[in-house]
Amino acid sequence: MVITIIILVVLLAFVIGKRSELLAFAGKRKYSKTRDVEKALKWFAVAHRVGKLGTESLRYYGWLLMRGGQFDFARSILNLASMSAKKPAAKKRIKALLAVAEWKSGDLDLAIEMSEEVISDFKDTVIYENLGLFYNLKGDGEKALEFNKEAFDYNSDSLGILENLAKAYMLCGNVEKAMELYEELLEKEPYFPDPYYSYGQILVDKGEYERGIELIEKALEKNYSCLSVLQKADVEKILEEAKKKI
Repeated sequence: MVITIIILVVLLAFVIGKRSELLAFAGKRKYSKTRDVEKALKWFAVAHRVGKLGTESLRYYGWLLMRGGQFDFARSILNLASMSAKKPAAKKRIKALLAVAEWKSGDLDLAIEMSEEVISDFKDTVIYENLGLFYNLKGDGEKALEFNKEAFDYNSDSLGILENLAKAYMLCGNVEKAMELYEELLEKEPYFPDPYYSYGQILVDKGEYERGIELIEKALEKNYSCLSVLQKADVEKILEEAKKKI
C-alpha cells in the first residue's frame, strides 16, 4: 500500500512538472489530425500559461501563431525559443522562422537577409524552400534561378523546391521548361495550391481553357493559411476572369 502511494505521488509530480509539455503535445495532435489552427492554438495558449515550454514546443507554437496570422506574438514566442535553444541547429531553424515572420509583416529584404545568414553555414530543405520563394518574390529571375537550381540539387524530392524552380524559370521567360516542371510536380499531387494555380494560369494564357480552369478550380480545394503566398479570394477572382475567356 505504501509503495503504491509513493508511486502515485511520483507519477503525479511528474505530470505536474510536465503538464505544459503534455498540453503542447495535445495541441500538436489536434493540429496534425484536424489542421484546425485555432483549436490547436488554444491548447498551446494554456500550455504556455501553466508552465515553461521547451524549445521545440515554443518553435512549434510560433509557427502555429504565424499560420493564424499572429505575427507579432509569434515573434515574441520565437525569440523565447531562440533564447532557450542550446543547439546551434535549433537556433538556425528558429531564425529561419523569424525571417518568415518578417516577410509576412512586409519586410521581404530583411527576410532574405536573415535567411541568407542562416543558409550560409546551415543547409536545410525548409530554408532552401523559403529563401527560394523569397528570391522569386523579389523578382530577380537570374538570381532566383541560380539559387533554386542549387536547392533542387540539394533535395530534388521537395515539392516546394520544385515549385520554386518552375516559378524561377517563368521569371526568366522559359515558359516551356516551367511547364515541364509543373507537369512533373502535378504528378506528385502537391498538397498546396500554388502549382495548380500557376500552371492553370499558364494554360489559360495559352488558350487551353478547359484544363487551365480545371487546375485553378483544384487550387481552390487545397488548404490556405496566413502563411500562404496565395489567398483564396485572389484565386477565386482569377478563376472568374478565366471563365469569361471561354
